[in-house]
Amino acid sequence: MTDQTIFLCDDDEGVRSSISFLLRQHGLRVVTYSSGPELLAALDALAVAPRGICILDVRMEPLSGLQVHEALIARDLGQRMPMLFLSGHGDIPMAVGAMARGAFNFVEKPYANDDLVQLINRALELEVQWHSRMARHDALRQLIAGLSRQQIRLMPMVAAGELNKTIAWKMGLSVRTVEEHRRKIFDRLNLHSAAELATLLAEARAAGVDIPLDTEAL
Repeated sequence: MTDQTIFLCDDDEGVRSSISFLLRQHGLRVVTYSSGPELLAALDALAVAPRGICILDVRMEPLSGLQVHEALIARDLGQRMPMLFLSGHGDIPMAVGAMARGAFNFVEKPYANDDLVQLINRALELEVQWHSRMARHDALRQLIAGLSRQQIRLMPMVAAGELNKTIAWKMGLSVRTVEEHRRKIFDRLNLHSAAELATLLAEARAAGVDIPLDTEAL
């Protein structure tokens, strides 16, 4: 992917130089940073969300790789960019802990060049999948945001296959109003059946969209 960047952060100039040289030989775009604050400032300055992956050294000053990882999670980048850790032998427990927080993987120093490149390519492939999923989630949020709150509250009942008159009774609306809401929902979301709506609602909830699970939430 030509728009993907490898953000390499390590306070060892030799490591930065050797890894960036290796990856550029494989046609990969790399930018390097000597500290966590420098990386975070650069990402914060971007006009759009970055595409690519981060490679973080576990032991850095003034922020460790783990602290940088937490800062990236707080910036909502933890689910958009795979994080790869470089660790010494004594750092493995910390790197494993970072994986429990969503990091992609870790590489123990010294590393084999071929293994590192292979792992980075896997991370880049994963980022493409994550980007596609997040783009779909963002699109779902925008679509549903175009509906009225009443239509959003009505959707679970339509998805469950309830009759218009039943929905009208539960929501204190006329049947005609329910019919109009149903039409607008299907038009807005480009759907044709209650089953399609049920599938979309499950995906939207997974994306964090606030939709009542049942009529009791009304």
